[in-house]
Parts: sequence; C-alpha cells; structure tokens
Amino acid sequence: MAQGTSDAPTCVQPTPDPRAVIAVLMAGTFLAPLDSSIVNIALPAIASGFQVRLAAVGWVATAYLLTNASLVLVMGRLGDLWGIRRIYVTGFAVFGAGSLACALSPSLGWLIAARILQAVGASMIFAASPALVVRTFPPRRRGWALGWISLAVSAGLTAGPSLGGVLLGTFGWPSIFLINLPLVVLVIAAAKRLLPSDCPVEEPFDLLGAALGALALTSLLVGLSEVDRRGILSPFVLGAVALAAVAGAAFVMVERRLEHPMMDLSLFSSRSFSAGVAAAVLSYMSLFAITFTMPFYLLQVRGIEPGLAGLVLTATPLSMALFSPLAGRLSDSWGSRGLATGGMVWLALSVAVASRVSQATPLWAIAATLFSIGTGLSVFTAPNTAAILRATPQHRVGVGSALTSQARNVGMTLGISVTAAIMSTMLGGRELIRGEGALPPADAAAFLDALQPALVVAAAVAAAGAFVSWLRTHDGVRDDEVEPPQTVP
Repeated sequence: MAQGTSDAPTCVQPTPDPRAVIAVLMAGTFLAPLDSSIVNIALPAIASGFQVRLAAVGWVATAYLLTNASLVLVMGRLGDLWGIRRIYVTGFAVFGAGSLACALSPSLGWLIAARILQAVGASMIFAASPALVVRTFPPRRRGWALGWISLAVSAGLTAGPSLGGVLLGTFGWPSIFLINLPLVVLVIAAAKRLLPSDCPVEEPFDLLGAALGALALTSLLVGLSEVDRRGILSPFVLGAVALAAVAGAAFVMVERRLEHPMMDLSLFSSRSFSAGVAAAVLSYMSLFAITFTMPFYLLQVRGIEPGLAGLVLTATPLSMALFSPLAGRLSDSWGSRGLATGGMVWLALSVAVASRVSQATPLWAIAATLFSIGTGLSVFTAPNTAAILRATPQHRVGVGSALTSQARNVGMTLGISVTAAIMSTMLGGRELIRGEGALPPADAAAFLDALQPALVVAAAVAAAGAFVSWLRTHDGVRDDEVEPPQTVP
C-alpha cells in the first residue's frame, strides 16, 4: 500500500513570538548536553561513592545513550500524532523526574534505571526541538533559529566540565542532577505559555514498526560500541550487527506496506532529505574520531594536567557557539547547499591537519586546530538541518526532526567504533591506555603511529560528506516559495 501520500492536515493558529520560542528552545537544548558532559566528568566520583569498578559505572552513560538513540524516532512520530509541544513539555517533565531519581539513587542499579528514565525525556526533547522551529518560522528564518539552537547545544557542552567540577568539589555527585530541576520547571512553565499550540493528527501508531526500528538501531549501536573492547570480528559484535540487519530489513518490509508507518520511507526519495541525513552522519563520524582520541592524546601522550586539557578541548564547542548563529543566518540568505558543503570541506581539511600532531606540537596549535574543526562543523550543521526540515512535509516534521538527532547518534557511534578498530589494528591488539598519567616514550610513539591513519580516515569521511552534501537539490522548490501552513501572518 502506498505511504506518505496524504496531504498535510489543516491547522491554522496565531503566530507565536519567534524570539520567545527561541529563548524556550535554547534553554531546553542547553540542558541535555550540559547534563551529558557533567555526568561524564562525574563517573569516577560515582564509582567511588558506590564502591564499584569504573567499567561498571560506565553503564550510567551507556544506558542513557542507547535509550535516547532507540527512542528518538518513536518520539518524533508521537509528536506528529499527539502534538509537538505536548511531547516537548512531557519530555522535560520526564527528564526532571529522572534527574531527581538520579540524585536520590541508593545504588548503582537504581542510578542506571533513573538515567534510562532521563533518556526517555531527552529523546522527546531532541525529537521535538527542530520540529518546533518548523512550526514557528518560515523557511527563510529557520537557519537563523537553528543557528541559535546550535549555540545553546555548544554552550551546554562547554559549560559542563567546569560547572561539573565546581558542583562535584562543593556538593558531591548528586548535585549534578539536582541542578537540572530549576531549569526544568522554568522551561515547562514557559513552554506551555509561549510555544505554538499543537496540531495533532488522527492516525494509528505503528507499534510493530517502532519495535523493529528500536531493535535494529539498538543492536547496531551496542555491537559497534563493543568493537574497541571485543574486536571487530568478535562473535558478539558480528551477532549484534547481524541482528540489526535482520531487524532493519523487517522494519523496511513492514513500513512499505502500511498506510500510516512509523517512519515514512518516501521521505528518502527527496535528494535534499536523504543527502542531508547522510552528510550529517558522516560529519559526526569525523567529529567523534577527534572527540574520542584527543583526550587520550593530551592526557597520556602529552602528559598535561586535566584542567589544561579540558581548556584545550573546549576550543571546538566554543567555536561552534561563536559561529553557529552566523552560519544559520547566512543559510537563510544564501541557501544551504554551498554553506553545508563548504563547512564539510573545512572540517575535512582541519581533521587532516589534526592527523599530523606529534609530541612536539604546541598546545596553542592543537587548540587552534580544534577551533577550526568546530568552525567547519558549525558552518555545516545549521544549514544542513534547515535543508532537511525544508524537505520534510509538514505532517511528517516530527519524524524528520527526530532523524536529525538520530544522525548524530549513529555518526557518533560509528566514528568512535571505526577509529577504535583502526587504532587497535595498527597496534596489533596491544593495550596502551591502562591507567592515569603519561605513557612511556615508546608507547606514546606507538599511539601516535596508530592515531595518524585513524584521523586520515576521519578526514576522508568528512570529504565524502562534502561530496554527499553537494548532491542535494532544492527538489524544485525555492526556499522563499514555501510558508508553513500552521501559521498565519
């Protein structure tokens, strides 16, 4: 049965104040990355508090990431059916409840369960945020809006380590979760008052498709996340990837036969949509090759203090915070294709420069390279997201919005897995990172010999992303010819 052929539902409503909407969305999209970056810094303190091994406490982060990744598409579809604002507000309520449960956790198992609850809320927030931009802004202003949202994400990533350090040193690890609660309350109150009202759609929810999609994605991400520890040819990794392939094939078969599928596969018939999603995956693959390896390089190859290493690493999110609003604004005037492609070319060149680092590279040069990487990504991200949402029909905007978040999850996992596999192969399975402190000179040299080809591959991935990005078209529709049907002048 054909899918995706229904017209967008008629839903006319007063135009909300765009600056008020942006303020609410920025507050919301600041919170989730802030929480993630703070939690990563707090893992050693949590392990010490519960008297467990660091490998076990790693599930505090892993359970959150897997839950978020497996549910974000489902939440996007529920946003299309039940209302985007309802999903956004409910997401914050769930995230707040999860934060309180985390702070009150009496055991590691309880904390992991509470983090899963947090992730359910985060998946709602990530799925709804770009969709609310579409509900509020005409195509000619969406790049501007998405640029400011990207700034909020970067600000959360930048503030997390320093704020986390203050909270941990002063109040202990439960405070990193309690800090979320005041902002959650403020966002919920403001969202109910200021965000555009909902346009629910009366269609059935595809429960089988949702289950198969979540199984496929979770299996893939779990398998890839184990490449570093088990090896790319381990039975566990191969079995997980095989299960993902079977579930993915079943998902496609089910979705193609339904009139109201969980994910409308006809979205990918648009070259602008499919090229935008593919380029986003490749951009995060390249970025997370750097994100994964640079802390090890700074701390254990160069042997610098954690505080100084954190300062150097903030160069990337700082650059994104500075340039994302400008890139979004320019995409409204110039279009997305040239900017997004140019940003990916810039990213590829910057990662190629990073592949040449050595033990003698000045720290200012490393910071400058990381700043350049953030610049390339910021020039790419807001224009690319705007192009994806522009190519998404209004009645599918929840799923289209969720796919922009899903691209990040998949790209991040692939980037870390591919980089780990290349470095492990180059090292012949030799384990170098065994604890804290600088590596011996011979081990440091071996690490750098393995790092260079891994980052060369990451640069090639970004170059492939530039080519994919250039393939996008406007699908015969100019940006200034489309207005969202949900609003009136």
